Amino acid sequence: MMIRLYYFLKKYTIDIATTFVGILGIIVTWQYETAVAIQQSISLIVVLVTLIAIIYFRSRERDFIFSSLTRPKDKNPWVGYGTFQLARVQGAYEITNADPGYIHSEILAWSDYKFSFDFKIANWGGNGGLGIVVRANNLANYIMLQIKKGGIGPHLMINGAWKVWQPNEVGLEFPDPLSLDVWYRGDVYCDKSTITVRLYSARKIIFDRIWEIPRGLLTFAYKHSEEYPTVHLPLPITLEYGSVGFRNWGNEKAFVRNVLIEKI
Repeated sequence: MMIRLYYFLKKYTIDIATTFVGILGIIVTWQYETAVAIQQSISLIVVLVTLIAIIYFRSRERDFIFSSLTRPKDKNPWVGYGTFQLARVQGAYEITNADPGYIHSEILAWSDYKFSFDFKIANWGGNGGLGIVVRANNLANYIMLQIKKGGIGPHLMINGAWKVWQPNEVGLEFPDPLSLDVWYRGDVYCDKSTITVRLYSARKIIFDRIWEIPRGLLTFAYKHSEEYPTVHLPLPITLEYGSVGFRNWGNEKAFVRNVLIEKI
């Protein structure tokens, strides 16, 4: 509750401050013995200036978005497929059987940002516990960082096809394996072609690694069905911007809350 209130006040700081100045100007005007018509004119001018200031500052692009994911209506700006809904007992959103997952609809044009969230793994589902999506152009083109028990496996999805790396292939193994049913904090920094991942437990950092997004062309395998051979196509990696989100395949299940996206 306090976190949601803090980011509410931060979001509307300009509005509150501008309104306060407007009210103060009207009160000051009333303190002087001037004609009623003059007081009314000055009051009207103050109100109009306040309104113009609010419209101007609200029209500017925001540099952060906060979503507590603790209420049903928090799902409104998220688009995708699968189970992404409030788990009231956990006080967070459950993400499971969600392929290609969910992304935030309001930051599709953002490029360099910090993506923060609280998460708890409910089960590993055989492959991973939680897929973190960044630089999502749409639901068929994005980067996914799959949080596994022993490390993070980067994935690239280009036009619906996957390129996958295991944690030991890219140096993203955890010093100690993660535990089920423990709340962790994650910070993912997207800065040009570099992704930095930091994980915290009880405010203590337990993982801090960097992964470089591949450049140029990568070969992706497309398999239509058993009747047709697999087709290998070289495709360019164009993931310089895009939204954030979550993805879990099959019975992989996790809980997430207190999502914060900030420009850097």
